[in-house]
Amino acid sequence: MLSKTKQSAFRNIATPRDVDAVERVVCSTGVFSAAEVAIARDLIKEHLAKGADESGYYFLFADGAVGLDGYVCFGPIPATDARFELYWIAVDSEAGRKGLGTRLLAAAEDAALQMGAKYLIAETSTTPFYSAARSFYRAVGFSHLGDIANWHSDTDGLAVFGKRL
Repeated sequence: MLSKTKQSAFRNIATPRDVDAVERVVCSTGVFSAAEVAIARDLIKEHLAKGADESGYYFLFADGAVGLDGYVCFGPIPATDARFELYWIAVDSEAGRKGLGTRLLAAAEDAALQMGAKYLIAETSTTPFYSAARSFYRAVGFSHLGDIANWHSDTDGLAVFGKRL
């Protein structure tokens, strides 16, 4: 269960409505492919079906005046020593550029620390389309650990970032 520190500003209980809300937020960014949108939906559905502890997917939701403004999904990486992954962080395009992503990440880091995390990994694409994501990770204290060429496709590699908590 999440503690009542930074993340208390965000809702940590998922509802069935969040499946469509997450899809809307992810699509609003204009960055993610249909396959990636499907993965975002699958993670929240698995969380709803199994719960956070069994699924390994923990969520924080930023509710706005007209619906979901953003969310973060994170969880422990199996078979590691207190390593967590930032699976998703997305902010609705209408709510962006106001620091919400930074606040969501800080709350997720705080929650992961409360759960025993020592290190947080984030992955993204190496294409120019994802340069904002790479800049964001650097700006919030992640180190660029390296790239794997041709990971997602022959023209799209994987950029890996890490941060000691």
